[in-house]
Amino acid sequence: MKKIILLLVDSLMPSILEDCMRQKTVPALQFLKDRGRYWSNCVTVFPTMTASVDSSLLTGVYPDVHRVPGLVWYNPEEKAIINYLNGWKCVRKLGLSACAQNVLYNLNEKHLSKEITTLFEELECRGKTSASINTIIHRGNKKHRVQLPFLMNLATGFRLHGDISGPDVLTLGAMVQTNVKQRIPSVIQGCRRRYGINDKYAVHVAKQLIQSNSQPDFMLVYLPDNDHEIHIKGPIHAEESLIRVDQHIQEILNVFDSWDDALNQCVFIVTSDHGQTHIGKEEEFNIDLDKLLESFRVLQLGEDVNDHDLVVCNNERMAYIYPLKPDKQPQILRHLLSEARMDLIAWKEDRGVSVREGGSGRAVYFEPGGSNIDIYGTTWNITGEWATLDVKFNEGILHYGDYPDVLSRLYGALYSQDIPVIVVTARPRYEFKSRLYPVHLNGGSHGSLHKYDSTIPLIITGTEHRINEPPRLIDLKSFIINIFENFSK
Repeated sequence: MKKIILLLVDSLMPSILEDCMRQKTVPALQFLKDRGRYWSNCVTVFPTMTASVDSSLLTGVYPDVHRVPGLVWYNPEEKAIINYLNGWKCVRKLGLSACAQNVLYNLNEKHLSKEITTLFEELECRGKTSASINTIIHRGNKKHRVQLPFLMNLATGFRLHGDISGPDVLTLGAMVQTNVKQRIPSVIQGCRRRYGINDKYAVHVAKQLIQSNSQPDFMLVYLPDNDHEIHIKGPIHAEESLIRVDQHIQEILNVFDSWDDALNQCVFIVTSDHGQTHIGKEEEFNIDLDKLLESFRVLQLGEDVNDHDLVVCNNERMAYIYPLKPDKQPQILRHLLSEARMDLIAWKEDRGVSVREGGSGRAVYFEPGGSNIDIYGTTWNITGEWATLDVKFNEGILHYGDYPDVLSRLYGALYSQDIPVIVVTARPRYEFKSRLYPVHLNGGSHGSLHKYDSTIPLIITGTEHRINEPPRLIDLKSFIINIFENFSK
């Protein structure tokens, strides 16, 4: 029976991948594409941020079901902003201990809904073994010990210890290492290498599992370095980063007797969590939410909730805005709608979603059900100006343009929490700016609904098993389960 290796390359984009293939600079990815199937139009999750995306990848549902809203969001029960280690200034203000607690423990053990199963849990129920190599969503039925490196332990006051859940094999860099039989070089897991949350570490572990005949039935390998480089240099300089990613994939293929032998033994799946948008150079390309909303009392990082009007949770090219006083929502919306650099402003209304376009004020409303069916088989009722969301009706089917799968994805984000919330997204070339949050002028950023952030490549090699088309990231969980069930027949 074949094993499955899923390579999750952060910020891998179809346009960059195809450019590199034309230039013949990514032989491993070219080999996997030529020997398998390739889609340039796979759609990821909204917000296009790692926490919400990985939650959907591993559960097969959108945030309205798995209940992880984004990388940064407001928890009304704790009256606190949840930040999964995005932006070191933010982390310092909120406290490293609190942020590390959220990403190491609370994300999987508390925030991710217990009403839905992860791929790792499903595979164990079917008698299959699995590994999570450095992915932040890893909930499984096994318990693993967190052992922080000394400097991180010192920085968090030695308060973080205990067990977390995961599959048979779980690594989170130097913080969690199970079934790693050989000593991992300190040079790839030290402080300067993000304590092992990097490509070299992940590939080292994957190779070791294969070489030691300990490879589980399913292995998810997260490769983050591409994302970090594109944030700094921007998507227009992403080719060199992808060449290095390809070299790491070559390392994995080279563990086998030949690359053909690798396909005889394994199914390879290569995809991404999101794309990125190039941000302009000048300050005007940062939409300053503090300035735009300065007439309101906004909860700032590190403050206790008191008589505040709203909370802003900045996710780069999208933001959640939480009105703490319901009567303030109309005023907040007027301020947001006045900003022409805003792309979309959306909020919950009745049982659906109201959306307005920044500047022009064009409006549309949609809700689940109704007589309009989209290309993914979901039905909707839509009223207003469909052009607001670039949705078109063609031969009896709803088709999406600049905002792929926008109806399900936007609904999923807004209904991920049972409290009033406004979603805002920035137009291409722009991102949001808030005090202490990272910005990326002349670099890359993501988070929005736009196709630049939302369309990802998908390569499947080593199986002819059918996947829903056009594919979405949420389809991969059931696809992988079905492959194993088909092998068992």
